[in-house]
Amino acid sequence: MATAQPAPGRGAAEGAPAGKAAQNAAVAAARPTLALDLTVLEGPAELAAHLAAVRGATVVRPDVSDDTGSALFHRPSAPLPAGATAHLWERPGARVVAHPEAAGVPHFANGVVHEGRLVLTDCWRCFTLDEGPRRLITSVINLAPSAPLLPRLTGELQPVVTASGAADGPVHFELVVGEDQTKVVKYARRQAGSPLPELCDLLGVPGQAGALATGRPVALADTGSPGFVADYSFLVRAHGRLEEITDLAGLVGRPSYAGTECAPRPGDLLSPSQDESAVLQLLLRHDEEATVLADIAHYQERNRAGVFVLAPR
Repeated sequence: MATAQPAPGRGAAEGAPAGKAAQNAAVAAARPTLALDLTVLEGPAELAAHLAAVRGATVVRPDVSDDTGSALFHRPSAPLPAGATAHLWERPGARVVAHPEAAGVPHFANGVVHEGRLVLTDCWRCFTLDEGPRRLITSVINLAPSAPLLPRLTGELQPVVTASGAADGPVHFELVVGEDQTKVVKYARRQAGSPLPELCDLLGVPGQAGALATGRPVALADTGSPGFVADYSFLVRAHGRLEEITDLAGLVGRPSYAGTECAPRPGDLLSPSQDESAVLQLLLRHDEEATVLADIAHYQERNRAGVFVLAPR
């Protein structure tokens, strides 16, 4: 699905802490307002006691994880079901981090550091659907070069880059952006993974890859008016063998539809979406942001209703 996922074998480069607790501490030291109010928990009993004591919505994540979409959401009105957190402790010496849910919209911010200065090359607003205790990203759309958020993020994130000691090279941020605050969820000194580089190519902007290939970073704010691109991924909610995709012609007939990145075939065995691995992923492209947003809203409704017709295994 529409996540920034590192290529296999790649993670945070040296100098960017891999664990979320260490990352958050580094962010707090560089710019305290960007840091989450993080609690580190050492075992299942400690986590259970913490969740029993909190009053608001709480996000629970493994401190170190390879997968995408690993966060769980605990709400007083919808506590985590029994067994939902068991996988968090699978790694030897595993720890879990928990923090109050930050108000705002998830974003990805990608760039390069050039002679110590952060240059944002591509930024993305995320769309999500809640599936039980998980919140899965279904789509991203690029920010316009004129978006006021770009200079704000550059100013907010520069101290984090400086404090990390990055002088040159790619950087990737996962953020929650509110009207008057930004929170850093993850920071890595690496290039963002699929599908964001491919979406930059579809949009026709250099992105991180272009900056790294030429050594001349082009800020997103300097790319003119390239239009808008997005991807959209549909969720599977049951085990079964695919019979059909409901009204596939309607899905690919939307005004901004630009292609199918991946799709299952009739007869394929499908399993419920637990992370952000794509099953049916569409690409969108249009000059007008409103057109892309209308198509994403349509797909969100179709996704809530379900598009996969499955026969039992």
